[in-house]
Amino acid sequence: MDDFSKKAVVMAIAVVSLTIAIISSFSIGNVVYPIKSILKNDKNENYISKNIEENAQNTIDDEILQTLKRGASGAVCIEASSRRVLYEDGKDEVCYPASTTKVLTALIAIERLSLDKIVTVPKIAEGVEGSSIYLKAGDTITVEDLLFGLMLRSGNDAAVTLATEVAGGIDEFASLMNEKAVESGAHNSHFVNPHGLHDENHYTTAYDLALICATAYENPDFVRIVGTKQRKIEVSGEARYIANKNKLLKLFEGANGVKTGFTKKSGRCLVGGAKRGDMQLITAVLNHGDMWNDTVRMLNLGFDNYEMIPLDNALLTKGSNVVKVKVNQTVTPNWQNVKYPLKKDGSEKLVVEFV
Repeated sequence: MDDFSKKAVVMAIAVVSLTIAIISSFSIGNVVYPIKSILKNDKNENYISKNIEENAQNTIDDEILQTLKRGASGAVCIEASSRRVLYEDGKDEVCYPASTTKVLTALIAIERLSLDKIVTVPKIAEGVEGSSIYLKAGDTITVEDLLFGLMLRSGNDAAVTLATEVAGGIDEFASLMNEKAVESGAHNSHFVNPHGLHDENHYTTAYDLALICATAYENPDFVRIVGTKQRKIEVSGEARYIANKNKLLKLFEGANGVKTGFTKKSGRCLVGGAKRGDMQLITAVLNHGDMWNDTVRMLNLGFDNYEMIPLDNALLTKGSNVVKVKVNQTVTPNWQNVKYPLKKDGSEKLVVEFV
């Protein structure tokens, strides 16, 4: 093993700050994107760091960009584990999210409630306007079945029931939503309710929504629920059969989520998810009539043009004219478990620099 190899191995074992660099021919802008790195906390437990700065811009060639139909107020496609943006068009434009809000609602409920807990539907949840699973005050239902009703049928009554069970009220739950959004990296959003019914102060961006969804996809129960096509639930002992409104599950190979949305003010919205091999993509389009086709186009662009490269492959790679990605926390790299999406055509190379 040469001196360079020895030095790389030794420093990978130690607690280090590292810089990941990408050799790229694209023009560079200053955009913040995160990537997952394996860390240890003070209890020696694994946890995830997403605090990374990347100098990057739209990473799809202009010619390919033209294949996407324009018109969305906001559109983005990211790779979930790294949060790298593979395509964007107005990703930071503020829009109304409608029922895609429920991605965040579901995530908080899953994290804070036992799925098998039986809850009683509160009066405030009965008769909520919009989509519903027809709950009545006093009905009993498990948290898990509420989540299926929330994410498959977009039940606003299920959203209010979960919010009340978690936090005791809508305002209190909204505070938790905003905290979780910021924790996920969504800094241009504000939520005031758990269902997404229109409110001038309830807004997000395609990029923020994708980041929230990427956080949700780290939870296996969330992934299982949003990828379910049909389900039997029980309300006060009565069986009900529900089907998922998300047509993407049938339209696209590998689709595994996540949520539709619509109000007159928001227009048509869709957060999409699909996994092929070790690559999980997440898309978000807000205020867009052709949401299904453009979601499929973005997913195809991602899978056709990118592949996941283990960071350990980059240890002995040398290069110049690099675009630097700075990890701004001290980390102990676990190279076998961390991958990054790069273009299949070889125009990008990973280089690891230790500082």
